[in-house]
Amino acid sequence: MSICNCNEEVGSLLDRVKNVYKAAGPPKPLTAGIIPYNIQSPRGNMVLYDLAGQPEYYTSHCACIEAVSLSSPAIFLSLVDVSLSQKEIGKQLYYWSTMISSVCSECPHPSEVIVVGTHADIVNKEGLLSRSKAIEDLAKAIFKKQHFRGFIALDATGRFSDNMKKFIGVLSESNDTVVQQCPVISTDCHILYAFLQQMVPSEQVITISQLLSKLQADETNVLPTETSKMISLLKILSDKGLILFIFNKHSPDESWIVLQKSVLLEKVAGVLFAPKEFGEYRALASNIGLVPIPCITECFPDLDTHMLVEFLSQLKLCHLVDSTLKIVDTSQVLLDLTRGSDNGSCYSLFFPSLINVDKPDSFDPAYFNTKGSFGWLMRTKEEHQFFHNRFLHVLMLTLMNGCGGTEMACNPELTSHNRSCIVWSTGICWNRKDGVTILVDVVEQFRSLYMAISLPGPQYRELTVLQDIQNICNQFCPSVDVEEFVLDPRQVSTLFNKGVMPSSLSCVEISELKDAILNNMSGARDLNGKSVVLAEWTNADADACLAKLIGIENDLIGPKLEDLMNEIGAVIPSKWRDVGVQLGVAPGVLDGIQRQNAEKPRSCQVSFEQVFNEWRLQGSKTTYTWTHIIGILRRPAIGENDLAETLATKFK
Repeated sequence: MSICNCNEEVGSLLDRVKNVYKAAGPPKPLTAGIIPYNIQSPRGNMVLYDLAGQPEYYTSHCACIEAVSLSSPAIFLSLVDVSLSQKEIGKQLYYWSTMISSVCSECPHPSEVIVVGTHADIVNKEGLLSRSKAIEDLAKAIFKKQHFRGFIALDATGRFSDNMKKFIGVLSESNDTVVQQCPVISTDCHILYAFLQQMVPSEQVITISQLLSKLQADETNVLPTETSKMISLLKILSDKGLILFIFNKHSPDESWIVLQKSVLLEKVAGVLFAPKEFGEYRALASNIGLVPIPCITECFPDLDTHMLVEFLSQLKLCHLVDSTLKIVDTSQVLLDLTRGSDNGSCYSLFFPSLINVDKPDSFDPAYFNTKGSFGWLMRTKEEHQFFHNRFLHVLMLTLMNGCGGTEMACNPELTSHNRSCIVWSTGICWNRKDGVTILVDVVEQFRSLYMAISLPGPQYRELTVLQDIQNICNQFCPSVDVEEFVLDPRQVSTLFNKGVMPSSLSCVEISELKDAILNNMSGARDLNGKSVVLAEWTNADADACLAKLIGIENDLIGPKLEDLMNEIGAVIPSKWRDVGVQLGVAPGVLDGIQRQNAEKPRSCQVSFEQVFNEWRLQGSKTTYTWTHIIGILRRPAIGENDLAETLATKFK
């Protein structure tokens, strides 16, 4: 697959494209990483990216293209083998459509897409015509969110010269469109880029301080020499894909300018993520995706190790971790290493894309057998949609960040409760310090991501991990339509251990919740217009929980203590004991509260707070509700009918 960013000169691009199909010599059999070609002309500049087609590179492809496609339009040439089956071609096109939507989500205009058929010379002419029509119709349906320009079959023998002319015409039209859409850059950007190009090939990477020194020594220089202004210009050039700019937040003057992008895109990414059959492959990572910093230094001796670590971290390909596998601040650690003599031997980079551990065969159901356990599932609505690798790997980095100090297992066994965190190629499970256990896994065959959470004891809890998953899905899978379900933990166990998807009858689709729950629930977290409410869940009465989830509004998660104190404790403080009696708090407990708080300032309010806490701890999910407390206020022993009506209007 090739990507070309504008502005560009069509003739130069066509020369390169034609060379691909010349029979003069064998092409390079395997592309490692991304090979960029800078093409210059008086009309403008173009960058042509040749992307390796192996799945091992998909995550790094997305990360790198995201970095150079923030605002500039692009033309994507998607190459498919016309000799393959229609199903396989469709699978490839759906992948690239999803990837393009993700990496170009910040672009103000849809990307141009041309599908090019290869291996046309091994298909007879009559068969090729029918195949071409079918592939074009398929591509037109798939690339609905991009500007699809058409399908052209080409071959290495030159038999289809008319098709090459058609390809040139389509590419020229796409080029004209992109040039018109491409935002204009300042004269200073043009001058700066020309100045940087004078350093190639003698310089591969320089820092801002080195660049400013060269500019200050140039008597003809008209560019600004302030660091902040230079950073602004460099970010624009990096956005255009003309350079790579790696910002150093702790030392901006030492930020890196990569003049020869192939150094990182081909040589570094091409080696780090290379499949085993590639000559570039190096056995750098452990089976859980850890690459020690000294290995990075040894593998790339001609490059600044700190620059490489910052580059890979900023692209969200990895996290820097210490010897205890705790995630650390990359920039701060690099700054400390620069000031000292340590070679970074106690630090490693954690790459989710390099994890080579299969999912454990099973997990102990006891993990999720507490009263606070529940499950959740997110699934793509369309059969051809999927959660691609980039989404999964960024999600794992985010979840790892939430683990705090962790001990990752090299041979994960989910029956071991001693390990803080276990990872495998499609998921993660960790025990948080507050007693919460969370498991997240992706099942490609079901187009699903599911999660199980175990809460320590019977409590109502709202966890931000759902918000994290939703936000990352929106960012990295913007074209994927999803549906969400609440699951019984037993269904999660069956899905994980046996690979059996729960039937739709045993899940509750979140969109079915009442509007009143979705919009007005106290304490519910809004997720893209919906509220995912985490209710107290028990394995024994899943059906009752589902009915409760659908049928009750604010009672679902129970009153908040702050609301109880503001709305009741502050209004009728002297009735704390009467309310406690009606709530069923034991007389001995009430006597203890009275003795404990008798001499305290605002003793009634303090006592009311303790009564409410006792009620919460002793009550069940049917009694710790606004409905119950409002009913008690109406009882003759309390006699607060007006207050009860006010609360009923506000919270029921």
